[in-house]
Amino acid sequence: MASLGTPLPQFPEAKSSATTLLWQVYHRRPRTQRTRVLALASVFFVLVLFLLNRSSRPPDPDYWTKFPSRHPFPNRPEDAQLVLPRPKFSVNGSLPHDLSKANPQFHVLVPAEDSSRGVCRTMTSAMILEYPPLSMIGWGLPSSSGLTEFEQTVQRITRMRDYLKDSHYVHDRDIVLVVDGEDIFFQLPPRVLLQRFQNILRTTNQKLAKKYGYAELPTEGPDAQPELVQKYEQRVLFGASKECIPSLHNDSGCVTVPQSSLPPDVYGWKTDEFHDGTRNRPRWLNPGAVMGQAADVRLIYDEMLQQMENYGSNKTDEHKILTQMYGRQEVLRELERRRTTNRAKDWLYRTIGISDASNITGVNVRLETGHRYEFGIGVDFESQLFFNQILSRKDVAWVKYSNISRMSTLQMEHKVPREHRLLLPTELAECANPFVQTRFAKDEEMIPAYNETLDKLPDPNERSWVNVPLMTNPHSASIPALIHMNGDKKLRDVWWEKMWFFPWARALLRKYIRNSRGFDSAQSALLGGQEWWDARGGRGGIWTDEEEWIPLYEVCQGQERDLFDDDLGPFGKENGDPLRPVYNQFGTLIKGEKKRSRRT
Repeated sequence: MASLGTPLPQFPEAKSSATTLLWQVYHRRPRTQRTRVLALASVFFVLVLFLLNRSSRPPDPDYWTKFPSRHPFPNRPEDAQLVLPRPKFSVNGSLPHDLSKANPQFHVLVPAEDSSRGVCRTMTSAMILEYPPLSMIGWGLPSSSGLTEFEQTVQRITRMRDYLKDSHYVHDRDIVLVVDGEDIFFQLPPRVLLQRFQNILRTTNQKLAKKYGYAELPTEGPDAQPELVQKYEQRVLFGASKECIPSLHNDSGCVTVPQSSLPPDVYGWKTDEFHDGTRNRPRWLNPGAVMGQAADVRLIYDEMLQQMENYGSNKTDEHKILTQMYGRQEVLRELERRRTTNRAKDWLYRTIGISDASNITGVNVRLETGHRYEFGIGVDFESQLFFNQILSRKDVAWVKYSNISRMSTLQMEHKVPREHRLLLPTELAECANPFVQTRFAKDEEMIPAYNETLDKLPDPNERSWVNVPLMTNPHSASIPALIHMNGDKKLRDVWWEKMWFFPWARALLRKYIRNSRGFDSAQSALLGGQEWWDARGGRGGIWTDEEEWIPLYEVCQGQERDLFDDDLGPFGKENGDPLRPVYNQFGTLIKGEKKRSRRT
């Protein structure tokens, strides 16, 4: 047997694993300097993480408790059952005798004192799309034109807050949509808006629960387990803008608010850096539209009035107040997140660039212990609900989704770096075809009476949501439900005539009013009145904040050319008879229609 010092025989089988191992043991190479440096660096890195996590810095105060953060209203808006399940029929097919609207209602509130072209376009587009009758807040009151801008703002906010607080028809868990009266175009049905609103809240709140965690609340009883509640929720949505208020450049409302959920290069390599702001991702609050539970929105209006009273001057406005409220909310959320997070993990995430921390560096915010700064405010980053035109006029196109070749090149035309297939959203495809005429029983009276000229609509077998021009944002791949025309005022006329309903606006509006009777209305009642989002009912007009009904032909008399441009005369009087009937949520004529009066 050969000794260890004797060379091994050179047989083919000699290069076995055992031989290789012995050779490596006796011919071991020393580690390189690079390997030793990497090993020492790894040890040092782990040690730093350990020390960071065990820092002896005094603990921060519990911001969630110090500044009341738990929302006072337990109902979450994303859980509201806005559409009732189909009720059971009796054996003989008769209607239930106790139909009532037990689920939350949906209200559209518009601050407006009198008629105008903008108000009538907002009204008309909402009616065509089957939104509940608009509630005009402040309608018929003496003009506020003699007041300062600050006084007008306080008056407008006070009226809206009082209506949310005092109206017998608005309840805490109802969903309210508050929009500017002069520059809003409705584009999609209310079902789409409500469904998207709840989906956005549901998705965002899952992320917020992961980011901020839960708080333990003590419960009574020796064996009771503490109640876990999510620390921070999103409950109210505003529109998102590409610009913040210039005078608040260093304020938390401009600096601290979350980054957009859109990709960081959605406008190309100059995203968020182009000099004129047109390539900014929308992330700043715009007050032109807000949606949430009535109780949640009222809480925000209460705080706005308190802040305006604190200012006591003409140096602020609604936009500035809301921006600052949003910023302070996010500062406190970030302080609480830093208090409870793993510091080593937080440092590591910031180092490698994947941190979701808010930027509060250099932000100076005065906070009063015991004051509420948490309002569940969020913004619609991707314009699924509200599109703000300012700085965004070139971001959109009117397209028919049936035009496959056009849809396949749309994102490329807008230089979207990550293209994907644009399809008609499922929630819109499931909506009723807007061109289907109202069904009536034989010999049943139609109001307004059907007229071949006035009521002509495209064949619904040839025209539906898939082949009407819909304003689409290819950057966010969304079709906004509402369009806020807060940019170039000259475009209001141009864009109004591009809206999908414009060529048939008069006929669609007459169809909407006619829908308050007949088989469709009876079916709506059978389903629990779910199509009548606002239980007061009414078609073809508005409600004032004093519950007075005013028909459309009174509100918009003389505006027909701006609404229809069809030379067919005043709406509602085409056949010589005004459209006067008002119906409740079950298609029943409202008795004793109130006469319009001017309040002093």
